[in-house]
Amino acid sequence: MLRFIDTIKLTGGHYELISRHNKRINDTINHFFGFNHAIDLNSSLPEPGRYKTGIYKCRLTYSDRIENIEITPYIKRTIKGLKVIDLDSRFFSSENKQFDYEFKYQDRTLINSFLAEAGDLYDVLFVKNGLLTDTSFSNIILFDGERWITPDTYLLNGVKRRHLLENGKIIEKKVSVGDLSRFQKISLINAMLEPEDITIDICGVAL
Repeated sequence: MLRFIDTIKLTGGHYELISRHNKRINDTINHFFGFNHAIDLNSSLPEPGRYKTGIYKCRLTYSDRIENIEITPYIKRTIKGLKVIDLDSRFFSSENKQFDYEFKYQDRTLINSFLAEAGDLYDVLFVKNGLLTDTSFSNIILFDGERWITPDTYLLNGVKRRHLLENGKIIEKKVSVGDLSRFQKISLINAMLEPEDITIDICGVAL
């Protein structure tokens, strides 16, 4: 059976963006299992009140139902640079479609195989059809000196990305590999990471 994961930030005694996570989980269940399971995270997750100090990572594993919930102290990764992985050069065009990551699959074997190429303290930046997408675990935003821009060619439309777009904190547009020199820095965003939590100078992107 297919399994999926979801990660929720727990800090200050509450779960962040829980309604967005709830929708993503139920949309995934409906897509793959053909029914609205109507999981309610508010009643399914452990009481958050005991986690008032620090930042915690709440990791859910689920199929057509929640199978496991794990809460651990969050440790931010150290990333010094990004290695560009051109997906078009790795797959035949028909097979390339199989790399679509619209849903958060538990099986990350292929992604991890690319990550192994990057080396210690590096992550990968996937490029598809010449356009920037995501890293192995995050969406990206790029700073041009005035604005933060996120590529509209994401692999996974993450909850933090949607939240920032809908609140006018970032804007969306196509960004090609050739556009990289127009930006000053790149930041990684996901459910656990706020803008500029992890920031890399654009010269730290290895083509």
